[in-house]
Amino acid sequence: MPELFPVVESLPPSYSSFALWPFRGHDGEWIPLHREMPSDDVGAVVLSLLGNSASGELAQPDVGTAFDELVRLETPFLSGGLLLEVGDIAVTPGCCCDLTDWPDWHGLPDGNGPDLGHGPGTMFEFDGEIIRFWPDVDDEDWESPAGRRLEIRRQDLSGLLHGVHRDLAGFLDALRAWVRNLQPSRADQVVAAVGGYLRVGEGPTG
Repeated sequence: MPELFPVVESLPPSYSSFALWPFRGHDGEWIPLHREMPSDDVGAVVLSLLGNSASGELAQPDVGTAFDELVRLETPFLSGGLLLEVGDIAVTPGCCCDLTDWPDWHGLPDGNGPDLGHGPGTMFEFDGEIIRFWPDVDDEDWESPAGRRLEIRRQDLSGLLHGVHRDLAGFLDALRAWVRNLQPSRADQVVAAVGGYLRVGEGPTG
């Protein structure tokens, strides 16, 4: 049974000096977003959004200033995407993949594929009602991929994306509780901004 869920890339060691809130910092792992996620994971997601989107060096004078910066991001980027699993095979977001682009998956049943990143990347093809994915394809193998692959049916994608939206909405609930523990008066503002960045509520894109 296929599973599709939103993930954010965990933070590299270079963030170890950040001290405004606790966060999980294991390099090279995926953090799933959902309603019951631990507070340290929520802190890591917020810090990743700030660190990847801020125009300059991330200031650390106080939590309020960090939240001000968070709600004013001009070009939000959150390193991650949608992770697709079927059995023991997974398609993970590639390099430069952005979770804020997740609604692009709505175009996949019509042949408009999302950006799945690169270095190596994921190739997919359509075979009738089947969408077939090859993860971790190198550039030289792009035209004729081989090896492990996974398949989903086009008709299943709508339900899978409904689950993604549910997980993102659940993350916003977890985010609200997290902000309230740090600065209760800012919870609504931060959640509204992050919900906008993540395009929670969007359906199929053009």
